[in-house]
Amino acid sequence: MRRGYLITGGLLIAMAFAASAFADCWCGNGYSDPNTNFVEAQVWPGDPDGMGTLTSMDFIYTTDNTDPKNSGTAVTEPGTFYQYNSNNDWYQAWLTAVGGDLVRWYVVSTSSDGSVCESDEFSFTSGVAPPEVPNLVGDCESELGGGDWSNGDALTDMADPEMDGIYSVTLTATADFTAGGGSGYQVVGVSGSWSPQYPGDSNIPISFVTSDVVEFFLDTNPMVGWSPESNAAYDGSLLAAGHTWAAVGDWQGWDPSNVATQMADIGGGVLRVQVYFDSGMLGTHEYKCAANGGWDLQAGVNGYGSNSGTWSFEVTQEGWVGFYLHESGRIKVVLDDVTATENATWGSVKTLFR
Repeated sequence: MRRGYLITGGLLIAMAFAASAFADCWCGNGYSDPNTNFVEAQVWPGDPDGMGTLTSMDFIYTTDNTDPKNSGTAVTEPGTFYQYNSNNDWYQAWLTAVGGDLVRWYVVSTSSDGSVCESDEFSFTSGVAPPEVPNLVGDCESELGGGDWSNGDALTDMADPEMDGIYSVTLTATADFTAGGGSGYQVVGVSGSWSPQYPGDSNIPISFVTSDVVEFFLDTNPMVGWSPESNAAYDGSLLAAGHTWAAVGDWQGWDPSNVATQMADIGGGVLRVQVYFDSGMLGTHEYKCAANGGWDLQAGVNGYGSNSGTWSFEVTQEGWVGFYLHESGRIKVVLDDVTATENATWGSVKTLFR
């Protein structure tokens, strides 16, 4: 399944590519998102000679400022192949870096006849962009008396009076909103600017009815090991306790109604499901969450959204894999996990009692 993106000013896009040794190949990095420490690389081999479907790629990177082409610490990630039609094939690989890492990488693609397409080296300093005055933007702004999708409306500025890293603004709905109906919102990190935006890859669906009092949040507290690590946008109607969530991915058929991967509350605002990966399930896989047996509401590497990005993970031996969802919309994967629990942070506790 290809991950969808809403390309906006809040997402830093780098689409530089290198020339090819075989026909029509474009090889290089795709998206580098400073809000989630997310790096993606792509190869578009082209297919005028039929080689596109027979091309592989390696995504080679380091996070310790060493040279990925010559360093012994380089890590190679196999690419995942996507095909839309016979003339539009591509490969993709990605990683989620730790905040503060300088990621250096390049991409190599090899065709079936041995021809090689190799990119230049790219670099990206991962980190989380701190908000200044966050502002709620979307179809619900008029409920506060402002204009919809206005990024500088003071009525939708978010504040943190308790100085706990969680910004918020509250509205009372004067109309019904149904998730999947096209309505949605995001949070911009700087009032009056479109950059950065949270979540960045898709709008967060709105699902509340007339007279509901809804509080919107931007949680800037870091949660190491989760994605997004910080700057998670959500609202009170989307908290995990209000929905039935399932872990979905290529390993379970991308089926949001699969009861075997439905997630359970383990406390501290965290849902989890554990799946045993046997020898026939080894390899690189993708994961995100879907709510209520459908695709209208999702949670992925950028948090809640209508088409959230997936987490890539690799299983090299049989064992248990734990799939997690935090009430703020963050997700993570833990391999060989049978007992892990997540300690509640002050931010998560405070959110539960708002």
